[in-house]
Amino acid sequence: MIAFGILHFICLRSAGQMTMPDHVCAGQTKHYYVNPGRLTASTYEWWINGKVVPGKNTAELSHTWDSSGTYLLEVQETSPNGCQGLRISGLALVNPQPEIQITVNDTLLCNGEIALIHVENPTAVTWGKWMYDLDIDAEPEISGHSINHTYSGPVNFNEILFNSGREMHKVVYTFMPYILNDEDERCCEGKEVKITLWIHPGFRCRENLLNIPNAFSPNGDGINDVWNIIGKDSFPDIEVTIYNRWGQAVWKSARGYPVPWDGRSLGKALPVDSYHYLIELHDGTKPIIGNVTLVR
Repeated sequence: MIAFGILHFICLRSAGQMTMPDHVCAGQTKHYYVNPGRLTASTYEWWINGKVVPGKNTAELSHTWDSSGTYLLEVQETSPNGCQGLRISGLALVNPQPEIQITVNDTLLCNGEIALIHVENPTAVTWGKWMYDLDIDAEPEISGHSINHTYSGPVNFNEILFNSGREMHKVVYTFMPYILNDEDERCCEGKEVKITLWIHPGFRCRENLLNIPNAFSPNGDGINDVWNIIGKDSFPDIEVTIYNRWGQAVWKSARGYPVPWDGRSLGKALPVDSYHYLIELHDGTKPIIGNVTLVR
């Protein structure tokens, strides 16, 4: 018979033991045992949620909890002469692996622009407290960012970032989620999430990244026959619309500006004149507006 009607466990990752219920995170392997009596030849049967654990007939059980939930763990001793003891049981409370979800409005910023970083906990925990560490690694030229800290809940960060250098520089935010148990012990670390923000030194940096000609001459001489926008490859969703002096749209590109404007509208050559352009980057920033002169 079982000597003690208490089911104990030992956490493989820490010393000591405690009574059930057990607090676990998905993916962890835990070691459970019963205190055997004087009948050392006894066998044992284990159940999880009423289902027999195959191949386990000793007083110890190692089990990996693959998914979150509340599980009933049971064990029963059978003596060498066939006498069965009482089933003893305990609960295993299994948390999902802690996760963290990060969204940011943009990863390429101008000097002095705001980065909006939104933090969410996508999974609910059944025990303990969801926490996360924030570690910030900024190049020396970058300022305005938050400092390293530990947070106990989702937080929205409004980072006004500045670049004192002459070239683009970056700041890296690393988020590490974990569970804090009732004894204020850190356990069940999740996967870290990193975001990298690049800050351009110019206050109107997006226009600086683009070289937008103010004139071109589609006359067939092979020189400036199309309106090439240098730097467009940095903005894969760039879209260009051309308007005449009366505000009528005469030409529009596909996303990415794959075919530059050749001074035509619906296949017909447009007259020499000054035309308005609207360049949309489709990255959450304001459109770029200006004029281009068509000469021949």
